[in-house]
Amino acid sequence: MKQFLSIYWLSIGLLFAIFYWDPSPVASMLNRGQTDFTSFLTSLTLPTQMMEQHQIIINPYYTLVIEKACNGMIPYLFFLASIIAFPSTLRHKFIWALLGYVVIQGVNILRIWIISTMVLKEESNFSLAHDYVGNILLIVTALSLFVLFVKSRGRLLSPSETHAISSN
Repeated sequence: MKQFLSIYWLSIGLLFAIFYWDPSPVASMLNRGQTDFTSFLTSLTLPTQMMEQHQIIINPYYTLVIEKACNGMIPYLFFLASIIAFPSTLRHKFIWALLGYVVIQGVNILRIWIISTMVLKEESNFSLAHDYVGNILLIVTALSLFVLFVKSRGRLLSPSETHAISSN
């Protein structure tokens, strides 16, 4: 458990420094592209006139903005740190890193759609929709993915790989 926690916190630090911290050129490029991608996918879920670049226009006086913190990278990096830290094969980790990215991004688009829909009904719903419903949805998704990753570890590994990991 100590090894998992040590690797987990080190992974979080490195992943956020490389892929999220503003001074990192990789992070700047990645987050701009990820925000564009998130905005594009979100635009597919809303009426055409509601979306303008990274903005969801609720009414002429109220706009939701998809920013770096809304692009789904934060929950994905926490999930990725978890699978990096957990003992498994590189193949298993790679498969789940890709699967986790797709699922978390899909759920993030759903989260933005839910927030938009709730705010359209009543502007005062933003805090409830964003801070509670949306964030809980992403947390439950990432935790569920990690549990599935751990449970699937034995099924995807050959007996020799299982023995090699358990002996570490």
